[in-house]
Amino acid sequence: MAAVKSTITFDVHDCKVYPVLTDTVAGITYGSAVDVPGIQEVSVEPNFVNQELKGDGKILAKKGKIDRLNFKATYSELSLDVLSTIFGGSVVSAGSGSSETSSLSFDGQSLPYFKVEFLISDLEASLAELVMTLNKCQVTGGTIMNSSTDNFGKPAFDAEAILPIYASVGFGTAQFRESAAGLSA
Repeated sequence: MAAVKSTITFDVHDCKVYPVLTDTVAGITYGSAVDVPGIQEVSVEPNFVNQELKGDGKILAKKGKIDRLNFKATYSELSLDVLSTIFGGSVVSAGSGSSETSSLSFDGQSLPYFKVEFLISDLEASLAELVMTLNKCQVTGGTIMNSSTDNFGKPAFDAEAILPIYASVGFGTAQFRESAAGLSA
């Protein structure tokens, strides 16, 4: 049977971010997966660069390409590990017993690169799951924390996926799977 190439999607089920450790012409490597807890919403939108060559009172040629993919995510639980992966810095734990603390300092350092993967497993057309991977991202906006009376806080982040130096992987992939395998650890 030929592989399925289209489906209807419903409900995002998992999302992970991975720090980019190296990106060279020889390859790209990632650190350990960090779960984005309670993922609620994701979107991926292409950003296009288009040019027209005009002459003799008409368009002689058009050229266009995708120059990045824009990603947005909203999730349920504020996670210092997620914030550390997308904003940089280290989570510091201190104290003992009932006096333990965990903190992350925002110190104005350069933003790190990271990989994003998310999973949709409620699909039509006898597919088990869709996994979308963005290979090299950097955060561009979002909400670290919001809170108000009688409402749950919803952290969110926006990121741009750019082409890695390692040319064999591109911006990312959308993969349909007939067998469930989940996200890599």
